Amino acid sequence: MATNSTATIEQQTGNLYGQLWPHYNDKLFLESVALFEKRWNANGEPADFFVGKKCLDVGCGGGRYCIAMSAMGAASVTGVDVGQDGIRDATRRAEQMGVTNVHFRHASALELPFGNEEFDFVCCSGVLHHTRSISRGFQEIYRVLKPGGSLYLLLYGAGGLFWPSNYVMRAFASLVGKDEIERCVGEAGYPANRRRAVVDDLFVPVLETYPAERVDQMLRDAGFQKWRRWGGGRMDHENDARTMLEELESRTLLWEAGSKTATDPVAGSVEKHAASISRGVIAAVRDLIAAAEAGKISEVQLRDAVIGHGHHRLIAVK
Repeated sequence: MATNSTATIEQQTGNLYGQLWPHYNDKLFLESVALFEKRWNANGEPADFFVGKKCLDVGCGGGRYCIAMSAMGAASVTGVDVGQDGIRDATRRAEQMGVTNVHFRHASALELPFGNEEFDFVCCSGVLHHTRSISRGFQEIYRVLKPGGSLYLLLYGAGGLFWPSNYVMRAFASLVGKDEIERCVGEAGYPANRRRAVVDDLFVPVLETYPAERVDQMLRDAGFQKWRRWGGGRMDHENDARTMLEELESRTLLWEAGSKTATDPVAGSVEKHAASISRGVIAAVRDLIAAAEAGKISEVQLRDAVIGHGHHRLIAVK
């Protein structure tokens, strides 16, 4: 991430993501658009839910979910984000695809530039855990929702081995800097969507994880009375312990490729040790999977140990 200490958290976050979304080629972008509807349907939500609704995407990034909601029948969709480059790229994508009922604005999730009770539906996917005040974000979303309106929320869940190991990797990444990590990403041959996930997790200024009990309390504190969690259709590295193992192995390639090609001996040493620690985590996951396959622990225990709570995906109703 940029080292400009005078930039706000919002500016740093917006700058980071603004550099990541434009790297998606058309194929990857369309796949990310389609993923929203696939998850929606896989979790039993009504296929015609969006028809005629006024929707808001808080932290819209490159606009993929805005375009998805439009395709699913929304009357209008507004996307807001703190990244100017992301907003420009989202606008370009919508125009390129001929989507006319989606509009984008530069704004913070903590200060939404809308009146009370304006929207039927708010999407906030992977955003509030990167802000300086998650409670403020919940309050703003609740404020702009109409009574009876719905929120789709994704927050990072606590527990398991993935996020603790990622915090360790963030420390190593800060030692070598973003430019060096970008070089390692290139050496590892990651496509743009993998690059986004890795650089995001290593350099976004704020990254918090939450147990289910705290998510429930924050929803109550904001005013929500009922919500339902999505239990299926993850379609990512959190499907099970084995897909998480594949994710961890993929991320280790970053450090291994970087250490083998580094011209700076200090960076090479840091990357070598990061790879070693990452391989240790992988070995632990493999041992846990073997224990489950031998009947020594249950699949539930395996998931708790490797993934923990996992991404919280839920629909809350005002």
